[in-house]
Amino acid sequence: MIVTATQIKIKGILGLCRFFPKVRNIKKQLGTSDGLIFARFQGLRTLTGWDNYDAMKTFRNSGSHREAMKNIRSIGKAKSITWETRVQPDWHEAKKKLEDVQF
Repeated sequence: MIVTATQIKIKGILGLCRFFPKVRNIKKQLGTSDGLIFARFQGLRTLTGWDNYDAMKTFRNSGSHREAMKNIRSIGKAKSITWETRVQPDWHEAKKKLEDVQF
């Protein structure tokens, strides 16, 4: 399984106002994405599991997610990390991995 953890750092109230509609649209896109095993949300973090890299990349590079990433500077900063695992990670593991990535 391919797992991706992401974290957003919001830039001010305007960034927050731009953030929520994007998240709503991305959640809709996740609901129709082929190869998605799980999607979890905690505050400004996400944790998703995918059947394979191609499924993850197809989601990442299309639709609402692609549009949000093109405009991330108007929202704030983002960081992510992707790894392969046999078991669903918990939030502790995801947060630890994200600590090693800079915004």
